[in-house]
Parts: sequence; structure tokens; C-alpha cells
Amino acid sequence: MILGSEARPIIHIMCTRPTLPKKVKKMANQEGAKTREEAEISHRVSSQFGPAASAYTHSRVHCDPDALRRVVELARPQPDDRALDIATGAGHVAMALAPYVSKVIAYDMTGEMLLETERNAAARGLTNLATRQGTAERLPFSDATFDIVTVRQAPHHFADVQGALQEMARVAKAGARVIIVDSTSPEDDSLARQWNDIEKRRDFSHVCNYRPSRWRAMVEAAGLRLTSLEIDYCLENGRPMDFVDWTRRINTPPEAVEALRRIFRSAPPELVEVLRIKATANGISFCVPQIWIAAVK
Repeated sequence: MILGSEARPIIHIMCTRPTLPKKVKKMANQEGAKTREEAEISHRVSSQFGPAASAYTHSRVHCDPDALRRVVELARPQPDDRALDIATGAGHVAMALAPYVSKVIAYDMTGEMLLETERNAAARGLTNLATRQGTAERLPFSDATFDIVTVRQAPHHFADVQGALQEMARVAKAGARVIIVDSTSPEDDSLARQWNDIEKRRDFSHVCNYRPSRWRAMVEAAGLRLTSLEIDYCLENGRPMDFVDWTRRINTPPEAVEALRRIFRSAPPELVEVLRIKATANGISFCVPQIWIAAVK
């Protein structure tokens, strides 16, 4: 199923990137980023997610047990496997894999998130989980190191998602399983634009929710063999997203929250259908379109 994919030509929208402030002009060299844009986006992500680290431990989206079980099923872990979870956040996927593999690296660019992951892993008594800091576009690992490479609910923040996929393929062994889960956009031009606008208003570090057709092309361009691609909805333990929790988790500014509330309540029928928006006197709920990709090196 591809949302909003009617029989029409596919037009790829380029998601825009922010203007760079002077204070980060030197970040590219400092962080080893390929471009100034990458350095700026990395800075914005760290600034956004560092203060919110503890909220992601308890986020009903990120700790959803059904979703985590599905990631493990797709990864098909073996006792001798080495796994890498990119943009690990509070470590939920890494911790889900840990009981089934020899070692898992929880990798994230935000130091506060890695500290949160370490606390969470220690609380569970996991001794085969280690953390490492860095960006998805510059993985500090040798070629053909991992049997499993995962990333969940993060690529829409990447400065260079194609570069990140190339790196994932590089560090994967021959036959390794690569699992990608992320929010996605409809194929329809207008709906994709509206959905990305909503996401950027809620979270200034958002870059782009890519369409399924774009994901397929990027995965194949990275030299990975696609084995499955599924579209469903990202839920909160089986329930739709609660608007208040969704904005509170990332500390969306009050003025942006009010603007988003107006957008959801006045959304056109096509967007209401795609996001399953329900706006009542008691609040707003909706569902985030989500893509599941399994590939093999």
C-alpha cells in the first residue's frame, strides 16, 4: 500500500533546508561534516533532542513493544551477530536486539541521548550494549563490521539521507540485514508538501518525510537489495497520536502549537483521510504514515 499513490506521474519534491546562522559557519570542519548544511542540521538536531532525552525513554511511540518486536523479527538476529542501531535515541531498538546478539552498538549524535541509553541499559542489566557518538553520514566503523544495521524514526532528521544509507551499506557485512523504519509522505505532491510543513512547524530539526518511491530508489542506489517494503501507521501502543503529547515531547513552542492546532482543525478532507485526523471538543488525534524497509547487503 502506498498512500495517496493514484495513477499519476510521480514528482519528487525537494525538501528545503534552513538558512545557516553565522554561529555555525565553522561547524563543518569541527564536526567532519561534508557541507555547511550538514553541520547546521546536526547542530539543530542536537539542540532539539538533547533537552528532550528523558522524554524519549517514556515515549509511547518509541517504546511501543509491538513495533520493537517487529524490528527484531525483520532483523532475524543470531547469537553471534554484531548489531548497530543508528540514531538510537533512548536506546529502545538497541535494547530490544541486545538479548539476541553478541554485541550491539547504540549510536547517536546527541550525547544526552547516549547517557539516557546507558542508564536504560544498566537498569535492564544489559552488558553487551555499548554506546558511540557521531552522525549517520559519518559512521566511525570499518567496512563490513555488522550483521544487523537498524534505524528507526530518525532518517527524517538526517542532513544527507542518501549518504547515511551509503554508510549503512558500507559497514554492513555481505548478507547483513538492514532495517529502516521511519515516517513517510504520500506520493501526492500537495499532501506531501502539507505533511512536511506540519512536521517542520512542530520540530525545527525536521528535514523531510520521504515518499515510498523515493525510499525504494535510495535504498537500491546504496547497493542494498530490498526484500520488503510495507506502509502502515505509527501509533502510540496501538492508539492514534495525541496532539498534546506529540507537541509536548519535542517541546514545540506555544505559538507553533497554536498554529498546528488550527491547521489540524481546518485540514482539507484529503489530508484528514491520509493522517486519520479526528478533531473534537476534547482534543485532536491523528496517525503518522510509516514505512518499514528490510534490505540485505
